[in-house]
Amino acid sequence: MKSANIKKYVLSILCILIGLAIGLSRPPGELTVESMRYLGIFMTAVLLLILQLYPAPLVALFACIAFVTFHVCTFPEAFSAWSGDTMWTVILMMIFATGIAKTGLIDRIAFNTLKFFPATYTGMVVAIMATSTILSPIVPNSYSKCAVLGPFAASVAKANNIEKGSKAAAGLFCAFFVPAAIHTMAFLTGSAMTFVLIGMMGEGYSFSWFGWFICCSVWFAVNLVLTFLFILVYYRPKEKLNISKDLINRKIAELKPMNSDEKAASVILILSILLWITGSYTGLKPYTVAALAFCAMFLKGIFTMKDFQDMVPWGGLITLVASLLSISALLGVVGVNHWLASVAAPVIIRFVPNVYVFIILLCVTTYLLRYLECTGLATLAIIAAIFLPIGVPLGIHPFITLFADYLAMLVWNLSFHNPYYLQAEAVVDGLVTHRNVVSMSYAYMVIHVLGLIASVPLWRYLGMC
Repeated sequence: MKSANIKKYVLSILCILIGLAIGLSRPPGELTVESMRYLGIFMTAVLLLILQLYPAPLVALFACIAFVTFHVCTFPEAFSAWSGDTMWTVILMMIFATGIAKTGLIDRIAFNTLKFFPATYTGMVVAIMATSTILSPIVPNSYSKCAVLGPFAASVAKANNIEKGSKAAAGLFCAFFVPAAIHTMAFLTGSAMTFVLIGMMGEGYSFSWFGWFICCSVWFAVNLVLTFLFILVYYRPKEKLNISKDLINRKIAELKPMNSDEKAASVILILSILLWITGSYTGLKPYTVAALAFCAMFLKGIFTMKDFQDMVPWGGLITLVASLLSISALLGVVGVNHWLASVAAPVIIRFVPNVYVFIILLCVTTYLLRYLECTGLATLAIIAAIFLPIGVPLGIHPFITLFADYLAMLVWNLSFHNPYYLQAEAVVDGLVTHRNVVSMSYAYMVIHVLGLIASVPLWRYLGMC
């Protein structure tokens, strides 16, 4: 047996023993035997995720199976998220984004937006950031946005003799990547993950399109402006570059006339956005609109059964998200969240006097946990399990906790921290290396916190903290 396997099994046994020690402990206070079993299984899963001994989706799935096996809850409770509207909203949003991207409509929107900006380095940065931002509420998939804008940024650099690995090249990369992967969360339809966060808030929480954007608006404005300024100050080349618009004009000329699929996709896209935005008036939920869009795409032939099987990550992301949502929901079922809130309240009131300290502590904890090589969604679940109950005595809305947590999780201080970064780097033809763009990640860590702190007055006005 290889030494690596021996180490893996030894660590696995240790994780299980720690979980058993917790699960078999005498319940304190208002906790029950089932609560302790939940905590034992949860701790085992957390340790396995941090140590990355097994794929994260399998660990989360095994935890749900263990809850049923050890009578923590019933099977329907352990797998409640699999049939919930949050999970199907995520799936349908992925299908929607895939269908729109497949027709080439994203390329047409992107290149026709870029042509309106001046032919300077600053102009190109503004153009790429603006295009990425415009695509954010339209395409609920960061991978699709990066797949379109990444190659274009690389082409701009090549056409204007911007060296690969230079600061100027890194600036062009960050101009499309940060809005596409991070700022997109300011829009309810910007990412399927917005619906995951709403699902993790628990029963009784919902957001309209405008409601979500209003909550994110200050954070979005601060992040957009400070990201732009950082790119200009840190990445702008010292020598003046004469950017050619020939590339943009050539890309537009290469676009084929709109075929029936692209025309149908544009109509579906416009109607879907209008229905999402007016959902609070029409009563149509986001998943209903996404389901109708899917049916329309399927009937038109834009999205096929093969696409449904191949382009939705059933075995990985879907399993992980559904399992983590179920694990989070069980916190309330077994009473752990209320117990944590009651135990933590005296300490919180003394050492975490207000929402500002809470935000800083949450973000710093998330940043540190990312260095333990814990997967992103696992980090989200762990931090949420700790900080959601802590926020209760402070009167902090779950939106603030989960939004701050998820966006802090998206740093790319290490290249594998952010899956969107890995995909973006892969499509730019060697334009940048991680070393070129990690400075933007460090800057984002500060910018994110500043955006959250600047949002507090708005959140107080809205009664969220």
